[in-house]
This record gives sequence, C-alpha cells and structure tokens, in this order.
Amino acid sequence: MSLPVRNATECLDGTWRINVGGKIYGPYTGHQVKAFAGEGRLAPHSIVQAGEMGPWITAIDDPILGQLFVKSCAKNGLPNETASGVGASDAVFSSAKSATVPANFLVVADLKGTGTGEIQAAINRLGENYRLTPSVWVVKSAMSAGSLRNELTPVLGRLDSLFVVDASQNRTASFNLGPDADAHIRKLWSREASQVH
Repeated sequence: MSLPVRNATECLDGTWRINVGGKIYGPYTGHQVKAFAGEGRLAPHSIVQAGEMGPWITAIDDPILGQLFVKSCAKNGLPNETASGVGASDAVFSSAKSATVPANFLVVADLKGTGTGEIQAAINRLGENYRLTPSVWVVKSAMSAGSLRNELTPVLGRLDSLFVVDASQNRTASFNLGPDADAHIRKLWSREASQVH
C-alpha cells in the first residue's frame, strides 16, 4: 500500500513554534515559517517544534522545514549534502556530513545553566581537544562544524549558546545565538578576504 504524495503547499499547512534564546514564538503556519526562512530570519540551526507536542529540533532536521533549506542551497548553487537526517549545508553553516580529513575547530560555549563537566565530556568524544579558557576549546575532529554543533547541543541548557568555527574549512555553526547574531555572522563570514579591511 503506497501513501499519497502531498505537494509542498499541503506540507506547509501545519504549524510550528520557534525557540529563540529560550523564548517561544508562535505558533506560525508553515507558510509564515517559509517566509521567515526566505528573509533570513529562520536559519537551518534555528530550534523549532512541529505542532504542540513535537520534539524541539533544528529547522533543517524537520522533515518539512528542512526542504526549505535544500531548495535555497540548490538555487544558490551551493552543495546539497545530506547525512543523518540533515537536509543541506549552506554558505556559513555546514551540514552534519563528516569530513574525510581531521579539521581544526574552535568551540566557544556560553554556559548559563549547564555545568562545564557535561560539555567537556561531550567534547572529549569528538576528538583530541585542549581547553583554552573556561569557555573555549580547540578541537581536532573529522566531523563538520554542523556535526560538532549537533553533538554538543543535547548537553546544553535552554539559555546556553554555542559557536563552532572550522578553521580548516572556513565554516561556522552555532546554537541559540538568535537571529540578529546569525544575520551578522552570515554577513561577515561570507565576505571575500579581499573585501575585509
């Protein structure tokens, strides 16, 4: 027995809520969320909940919303990588697809409610690392920036934030920084080296 195929408009007829820094917004229709993504107000790493009882996950991991980012990447000529349920990568935030060669990362965590023991244990599982300051680690791992973020977010509290820099691939990934920070990071990080003074 085959299931009927729904078109994209029908898929967006549901509702979603968005968590920004621990504050819940919505519910919004899928059409509103699609508009937010088009305006850059919703990023692949934004935390969303489908309906009222769904789990809180990143937008790119949502089976419906993730397609919004796949289409935007294809339209912009960016690579469309899929792995572990993650829909796509974009110019700034890499996907969960593992790299083949270990890369150098800088992990910055602003821990407002989580003890550093939990995040240190999670970072230890990622690869070789060195704790530079109480909130900054240098990590060598074969994962992508998005994969590292996804591995670390389960141990973070709702007020904690995370910024991961892949120094080898010039990529970033973040969690819970908010739409303003995301917009500024995208603007700065995507500039060509010759344009930065």
